[in-house]
Amino acid sequence: MRAGEREPVITIDGPAGAGKTTAARALAERLGYRLVDTGAMYRALAWSVVQAKDLSAEDTPKLRRHLESVEIEVRDGRVHVNGRDVTEEIRTRAIDRMTSDLTTLEPVRAKITPIQRRLAAAGGVILEGRDTGTVVCPDADVKFYLDADLEERARRRQADFRARGVNVELAVARGEIGARDLQDRTRAIAPLRKAEGAKEIDTTNRTVDDVVDEMVRFIEQRCCTRS
Repeated sequence: MRAGEREPVITIDGPAGAGKTTAARALAERLGYRLVDTGAMYRALAWSVVQAKDLSAEDTPKLRRHLESVEIEVRDGRVHVNGRDVTEEIRTRAIDRMTSDLTTLEPVRAKITPIQRRLAAAGGVILEGRDTGTVVCPDADVKFYLDADLEERARRRQADFRARGVNVELAVARGEIGARDLQDRTRAIAPLRKAEGAKEIDTTNRTVDDVVDEMVRFIEQRCCTRS
């Protein structure tokens, strides 16, 4: 980078189970950049809604009032809601389902998107999610879209749950991911799609190092081209 220039903003989008989070963490470590896990922010918000108990996502006025009282912070890989570390608590199937529903709502997007943009403003950051390159940072310096075949993504999801001590049949994992794909791609607000200019990478049967190597090569090429 030339003196006075900020480091690039990098976005990584793609469907569930494509390996975005794993690749984003490895890439952030390789480059020494800050990682913004946008999905964790939505999960944290979903957790807060579940904790409210008497709050319905369909009750928009009440949901808006609730969102005003929620402060979300992601630092050093840990997720905090109003000062409480909820990193482990947001990784459950119940929160998965609530998150899927909440991400389709305008008040939720209006709460989270400005936070993500503020985190990206200084550069030297990687944002990972569903709409980081299309909605959150459409002017990002480098964009990626990661994908993998459904069977591979289902196996990864099954393995993630198994690592947390939860047994999920492969067919169930496949069905849940298929349903999430449909919802993500057809929702009216910020649908999942490949951002203009994004580098698409199929992670099926590939190692993390192999994927990250390809990403680094593309970043170097794109940044050199713009210099």
